[in-house]
Amino acid sequence: MKAIIREGLATDDPPQVVEVDSCYYGSNRDRSIIHFRTLKASSCVLRFAAFLRSSPTKTAHGSFSTLFRRPDRVSLVIESIAFETKARTLDHLGREQIADCPTAISELWKNSFDAYARSVYLDIYDSEQPVAALVDDGHGMNRAEFVGKWLVVGTESKAVDSPTDLADRNGLNFRPKQGQKGIGRLSCANLGPLLLFVSKRTDDNFVAALLDWRLFENPFLNLADVKIPIVEFAAKSELFRQLDGLFDQLMENVWGGKDEDRKLRIQTAWTDYDAMWAREDEADGVEARPAPSTTIAGTLINSSFEERHISNWPVWSGESDHGTALLVSQINFDLLAQLPSRVPDAASTASKEKFFQTLSNFVDPYVTPEGLQISAKDPQFSYSVRAWEDGTPTTIVGVGKEFNRHMLDPIEHIIDGIIDVNGVFRGRVKAFGKWRVENFEIVPPKDLLMPTRADSTLGRWICTSQQWSSNPRTRP
Repeated sequence: MKAIIREGLATDDPPQVVEVDSCYYGSNRDRSIIHFRTLKASSCVLRFAAFLRSSPTKTAHGSFSTLFRRPDRVSLVIESIAFETKARTLDHLGREQIADCPTAISELWKNSFDAYARSVYLDIYDSEQPVAALVDDGHGMNRAEFVGKWLVVGTESKAVDSPTDLADRNGLNFRPKQGQKGIGRLSCANLGPLLLFVSKRTDDNFVAALLDWRLFENPFLNLADVKIPIVEFAAKSELFRQLDGLFDQLMENVWGGKDEDRKLRIQTAWTDYDAMWAREDEADGVEARPAPSTTIAGTLINSSFEERHISNWPVWSGESDHGTALLVSQINFDLLAQLPSRVPDAASTASKEKFFQTLSNFVDPYVTPEGLQISAKDPQFSYSVRAWEDGTPTTIVGVGKEFNRHMLDPIEHIIDGIIDVNGVFRGRVKAFGKWRVENFEIVPPKDLLMPTRADSTLGRWICTSQQWSSNPRTRP
């Protein structure tokens, strides 16, 4: 709180600042400013008034104490204060908003789809330090786009439904955007803490960045103090020569860099966070865990990315000149559970089942070649998840693994057809294992008013309904 005494010191009094308890009194010629550093302004006023009564200093209008009791000569100053964003905000928006690992992967696949990729792969490599690599052949990013879009939370690229430039569509038809919230990139944190980002646009340089998502779990660290190391290079061979420098610069977010003010803030933030971590362990009566700063530093020192982790990226293999690769180290339990070397147990088995169920039908499983002419388009988008052991892949999700419409053919009861814009169903009916009617028609009730507005019309769309009878009957 600030109070300004409009008429106070004599005009020839020199500027001064007097400290009294938690109050600061500053004056400059004909204006005096009182800074109250307590939330209880009334108690602060009393302490300051006591100081005024004991002050021998006089003004052109009498003693300070007399002047202070004149409310007509005191007014309040309105200040504008900006929000301060802590690093943990990104953790709230990203990892904490994603339900589970398969959902995080689907969000990243949506980003690949929006980037007009024809294919996206998630490869999980088994080793002492397992690594997951999500790679696509979308239009990719250059350095300016990475800094201006990927590193900017809440950018307008998702808020505004602007069509992607024709040059970026890679010869594909228009695709409606799948990622709507603009935080899909933050879902990388769910897969594992350490991320190596690499991307390339056609006729442009590579851009690479390294970040550890655990930096954003520190509630004492300012978001503006977290610096993401970025490097731009022309030849792919430069990537692994630049890794050591990227790791060193990322470490400055824990140890501090050359800027002494930032270094002090960072070191204080990690000291406070480590201490809070220790207090929580002590309060819970559990064995003390390693301090977060120690854990992150250990990850950065011991983790490594190898060329084999990125060798299946179409840009790296030369099949494409544009795309993005996300390499993740310290991968989570759900990804580890997919590796053939992992001994299955109840938890890993349940994880694998949910993983498959969520990701096996990323695109519409009911679209068939014959149905493409009716109500759907071939998305021209393929996806797969593969687990690698000793150079041999095992397909977990992908071609031949996903559910498709033809799997429904053995079902006993099926209604299959098309509903047109007038609500009329035309199709065929299967009952008790036999197709009974090939040209079946169902007309809507006469009193049903069909919508005619452009934004509310129905059809033309495929309708398929199936039912399996637990006690099948045989009819001629």
